[in-house]
Amino acid sequence: MRIIGISGSPKKEKSNTQFLLSKALEATSADTKLINISDYDIRHCTGCDSCVRKKPCPESAHDDMSKLEEELRTADAIIISAPSYFTSVPGVLKDFIDRSRAMKMLDHQLKDKVFGALTYAGLRYGGQEHVIDVLNRYALGQGMIVVGALGSPVKHGTFGSGSLQTDEGSWRSALKDELAIKGSILLGERVVYVTSRMKDSEVRM
Repeated sequence: MRIIGISGSPKKEKSNTQFLLSKALEATSADTKLINISDYDIRHCTGCDSCVRKKPCPESAHDDMSKLEEELRTADAIIISAPSYFTSVPGVLKDFIDRSRAMKMLDHQLKDKVFGALTYAGLRYGGQEHVIDVLNRYALGQGMIVVGALGSPVKHGTFGSGSLQTDEGSWRSALKDELAIKGSILLGERVVYVTSRMKDSEVRM
């Protein structure tokens, strides 16, 4: 079983969302790879509709998108973490989302892969749920199977999420956000559980 984690933050170091993603991947005990989206050159989608006409994206000849596509094809499951930038995903991740349209148009290449989402924000109410909604709708559009965390129904949320701001208004990093860490671990466990069940079903079939 191979699980790909994509950190959608422009930050290459000291990224809170990357930290939570690493916790989720560690919890899977599977073959995992963490990809920093900021390490890749991804051009904007130009709306040329080459992919609609079943042709390769012309931008892929000039950037790293084909490398990311190959990584995703090998995955049984995908987890994307993204910080909240003005209540949505960062531009670098949106470029990836837009450009991966070709994977849908060229025979639904991401269909049936299990998907989970994580996020972190600066403010206590800083757009976390909107970020998760953007990521989950992206996965649904690709035909992926979206799962959430299963923890205490009165303590843990359905996805890994947190904020730099505490309830008291002071500041911290994700390293000290126990609920965010636990939520990320629970999501990782759920992703690997559902993926395992699906692979078992394929063997029996």
